[in-house]
Amino acid sequence: MKNALIIFKKEIKEIIRNKNIWLPIFIITVMFSIAMPLLFSLISGSIFEDEDTIKFMDRVFGNVANPERVFMDFIIKQFLVFLLMIPAMVPSLIAPASVLMEKENNTLEPLLGTPIKTRELLFGKALTAIIPAFIISTANFLILTLVFDIVVYNRMGYLPLPTAEWLVVAFILSPILSFLLTMISIIVSSKSTDIRSAQGIGSVIILPIYLIVGLQVAGFFLINITYLLLGCLVFFIFCPIVLRIAVRIFDRENILTRWKMKA
Repeated sequence: MKNALIIFKKEIKEIIRNKNIWLPIFIITVMFSIAMPLLFSLISGSIFEDEDTIKFMDRVFGNVANPERVFMDFIIKQFLVFLLMIPAMVPSLIAPASVLMEKENNTLEPLLGTPIKTRELLFGKALTAIIPAFIISTANFLILTLVFDIVVYNRMGYLPLPTAEWLVVAFILSPILSFLLTMISIIVSSKSTDIRSAQGIGSVIILPIYLIVGLQVAGFFLINITYLLLGCLVFFIFCPIVLRIAVRIFDRENILTRWKMKA
């Protein structure tokens, strides 16, 4: 643990100074946590007067006492799903940079030559991605909560967030997802010499997110606390499996030999 913390303290300083990592994160934060909720609040009045929206609510929610509130809660859940891109994207940007930038700076070879255990090395690099991902994800969820609470309270007189689903997504599912994407990114980085291709692993999470939203809009199912907890359990089961794979694939001797040959 001590060696992992040393690696984390050294690398987090370099990651913080890397503007290429933080720009896309800033853009997504502004877009999904601020701009889109505010835009939705501006057009929500006309949405509830639209005939297609009324038909959609009847088909998905059935006959409810307060369809506008039910629809608002549905929209908020979709934003929570979209914000899962943050804990997926941040590790996929940071973890490859942590490995491949050291290769470019010729600082990985001396590190791999030390007696530090592979698990400690991976854990230190994982912390470099997971801790910023958790902080940024939590900040985004808090911003989203503040924006929606202000908008919805002024319009409908109640505070929609936080909910049980919000707490599960923010404090359980997001960290688990960050860990998995971090390990996968490290696995890809150990087999790659191109930082852009390694960072592209985060894009694979976008399709499932859009699929979840699309299936809900189509009326196949609605996200609830049961589905979220089940998802957390499934992802958590995969965490030690992916960690073992990462330790096995992160072959220090092969990395040193392959990268020296390509240098």
